[in-house]
Amino acid sequence: MQPLSPAELNPAFALPELTTLNAATPLPFSALQARADSAFATLSGLNAANPVLLLNGFPGVDYEELVQDLVRKHANHADLFDLCYAENLHHPQKPIWLRLKAGTGIEFCELVGQLLELSSRHLEAEHIVERILRKQGQDEKIADYLSLLSQHVAAGEGFSHPILINLMVHRHDSTIPIVYARQFSPEQLFGAIHFQTEQGSVFSHHHLLEPGLIHQANGGYLIVPIEELLDQPNLWFRLKNALVTRRVEWSRPAEMAAFYFQPEPPPLDIHLILVGDRMAVAELYMLDRELDTLAFLRADIIPEWDAQQDLPSYIGFLAHLRRKHELRDMDGGAMLRLCRYGSRLTEHQHRLSLVEAQLLALMQLADVIAKREQSELITEAHMVLAQQEQDYRLSFLVEHSDLGVRDGQFLLQTQGREIGQINGLSVIQIVGHPYDFGEPVRLTATVHLGDGDIADIERKAELAGHIHAKAMMIIHGYLANLFGAEHPSPLSANLVFEQSYHEIDGDSASLAGLCALLSALAREPIYQHFAITGAVDQFGNVQPVGGVNEKIEGFFRLCQIQGLSGEQGVLIPASNRLQLNLSDEVCAAIAAGRFHIYPVAHVEQAIELLTGCPAGDVDRPETLFGRIRERLDELNGHSVESGFLRRLFRRN
Repeated sequence: MQPLSPAELNPAFALPELTTLNAATPLPFSALQARADSAFATLSGLNAANPVLLLNGFPGVDYEELVQDLVRKHANHADLFDLCYAENLHHPQKPIWLRLKAGTGIEFCELVGQLLELSSRHLEAEHIVERILRKQGQDEKIADYLSLLSQHVAAGEGFSHPILINLMVHRHDSTIPIVYARQFSPEQLFGAIHFQTEQGSVFSHHHLLEPGLIHQANGGYLIVPIEELLDQPNLWFRLKNALVTRRVEWSRPAEMAAFYFQPEPPPLDIHLILVGDRMAVAELYMLDRELDTLAFLRADIIPEWDAQQDLPSYIGFLAHLRRKHELRDMDGGAMLRLCRYGSRLTEHQHRLSLVEAQLLALMQLADVIAKREQSELITEAHMVLAQQEQDYRLSFLVEHSDLGVRDGQFLLQTQGREIGQINGLSVIQIVGHPYDFGEPVRLTATVHLGDGDIADIERKAELAGHIHAKAMMIIHGYLANLFGAEHPSPLSANLVFEQSYHEIDGDSASLAGLCALLSALAREPIYQHFAITGAVDQFGNVQPVGGVNEKIEGFFRLCQIQGLSGEQGVLIPASNRLQLNLSDEVCAAIAAGRFHIYPVAHVEQAIELLTGCPAGDVDRPETLFGRIRERLDELNGHSVESGFLRRLFRRN
C-alpha cells in the first residue's frame, strides 16, 4: 500500500491575483451569512408587533456588527419616537408618558416651558398649544395633557417637581437604534424607579425614572444574548410579557414595596434579536416550551466557508478584519498561511473558519512580530513565527507528557514487533486550555480458553464511556461474524489501554483494538513502528474519526524522541484524507521519506500493513484469517480433515 504524498497532507488554495490583502475588496461578516441575510429581509417585511428573530450562532461572533450591517441593508424605515414622562396632574403618583415625534423632544420641552410661563401670567397661550400640536401631528394624548396643564396653572395649582418634563429618550437623527444588552440587571434592562428619603418620608417623581436598555432600543432593535437570560430566567418571562402586551413595566426596588408609585408603562415597539449557540437555545426551550411559537423566525450563522466555491469572498472577509482592527497589510504568503490556519480550525481542507476571534488572534500576533521587525507588511514568516511563539507559550502540558516518554515511564515502542500490542492514538482535551494535543497510547490484547467473550478491562474498571462500550461490542460482532458464524469461539480475550488512569470514551480506538485482537488470535506480531486510529463497523469497514491531525503529530513527537527510523508512520481512515492539515515539521519529514501516512478503508488493509501478512480468506490456511480459523477449529475439537472437507464443500 502506498503512503500519502506530501501534496495530500495540506489544503491547496488558489488565491486571486492579489499582491497584498489591501488590494482585496473588504467584505463584512454579514456578506458571508446568506441565511441571516434572508432572515433580516423577512423580518423587515413582517407585519407583526414586536417580532423576535433567533440567531443560532457560536462563540466569537460580533453580533452587534452583524445586526448593524443587515439592518442597514434591509430596514428602510423605522417607527422612531422620543419618549418623555410628565407629572399626572390628576394623580401625581402615576406619571404619564408622552410619545413625541423623533427628534422633537427638546423643542417640546422648551415650548411647554413657554406655555407654563404664559399660563402662570394669565396670558393667551393658544398659539403655543397649536404650535406644539402641529409639531406632534395633533396627538390626542398630548392635546389632553396641554389642556389640563393650562387649566392646572390657571387655577394656581402646584407641581411635585419644578421641571415638568423628563425627556427620557431623544433621537438626535433618523438612525435606527441597535442596542446590545450585555450583563444586565432587571433595572438596566427594564428601567429603574429611584426614590428619595426626606425626614423619614420616602417619595419619588417622574424625574427619578431612569430608562433601561429596552427604552433606548424602542423603535429599533434589541440584541439579547440567551446566556444572560439563562442566568436570570425571570427576565425572559418578563421580556416575553412585554413583547406580548406591547408595554414595559417598570422595575421597582425592594425598598419601595410598601410605597405606592406607579408610572404608566410606556409603549413597546422593538425587534428582538436573541443570539446564542445551539446549547443555549436548547436550554431556553426547556425553560419555555412556547419559544418556537414566539421566535418562529430563526436562522443559522454559519461558522465555515466553502473555499472551493468562493475563495475570493473569504479573502475579502480577511481584508475586512484587517481594516476593522487597523492591522498591517499582508503579502500573498501570509494570506495563504492564514487560509491554511482557518482550514485547520474547521478540520477540512475545503472549508475555512469564519470565527473572527480565532482568526484575529493570529493576525494580531503576526502584526506584533512585523512591528517588532519594523516591517510594513506581514509576511508568511511572520505568520509562522506567530504560531510557533503561541505554541511555545502553550506547550508546557505537551512537554510534560513527552517527559514521561523521555524518562522511560511511559512504555511505548516505535521499533520492533510484538504479538497483541499496538500503538493507538488519542487526543487530550483539557478544560480551559485552547489547544488539543495528541498522545499515543499502548493497547494490548491477550487470549485464553473461554466462552468467546471480549473482556474490556476499561469498561469493567468503570474507566470507559458508553460510546467506547459500543465500539467494543462492534469488535465482538465483527469477530463473531467472521470466525464464529458456524461454531462458537472457544477463546476469550482481554483488551486494555495500558498506563491509562483516566476515563476514556469514543470509538476511534476500535480499529486499533481489533487489530491487536487479530494479532493475538493469529499469534502474528505487529510492527511497532506504526500507530493507528479509526473506527470500524461489524463488517470491518474503517470509519472516520476526529482529531486526526493532532493524533498524527502526537505519534510523530514520540518517534522524534525515540529516533526517526524512516519506517515509522500512522494508519488513518481513508475517509479522513480531507481532514489532513499537518504541521510543517511533519510535512517536511514525510517529504524526506522519514515518516509516512497510510490511508486504509478496511480492517484487512490495516492488518496486512501492520503485520506484513496477507489477511486473506478464512478458508485459506496460509493467510492470517485462515490461521485464526484453523486455531479455533482445533480448539473446538474439529480435525484437520473435517475442516478441509468443510472448506472444500463450501467452495463448491
